[in-house]
Amino acid sequence: MKIIVDTREQSPIWEGKEVIVKKLDEGDYTIESLFNKAHIERKSGQDLYGSIIQGHERFRKEIERANSKGIKLSVFVECSKKDFVGKKFNGGWRLKTKPAVLAKIVSTIQEKYGIEFVWCDGREDFKEKALDWFKNQKINFGSEKYV
Repeated sequence: MKIIVDTREQSPIWEGKEVIVKKLDEGDYTIESLFNKAHIERKSGQDLYGSIIQGHERFRKEIERANSKGIKLSVFVECSKKDFVGKKFNGGWRLKTKPAVLAKIVSTIQEKYGIEFVWCDGREDFKEKALDWFKNQKINFGSEKYV
């Protein structure tokens, strides 16, 4: 399985000969058989906060663009939902948004745009969950060979 990594991804989860570095207009990762069908957007807790509070318009446009192209986009967050909502991520302590508001925004994005958030405990957990997600998407899209 060849993993496609967006050219703008600053510290890629995967590297090496099984990786194709290519510009992705939506998301940061996919695999060859799911290109333009199912992509993963990777966020740290701090990145997600910035995307839904300060960069909401840009994030919304990316989600809408993926939806309009028929791409299933899932957001993988490198922290637990509890830590995100409680702002227990790098720099979170100084942010003003209340936990209940953060929880509501995430819930609204999921409901309004059909976006799945996958909460991960760091890079290794991200890697495992992403590989499982790709396998499940291949089955959903009917291309389960070479899982």
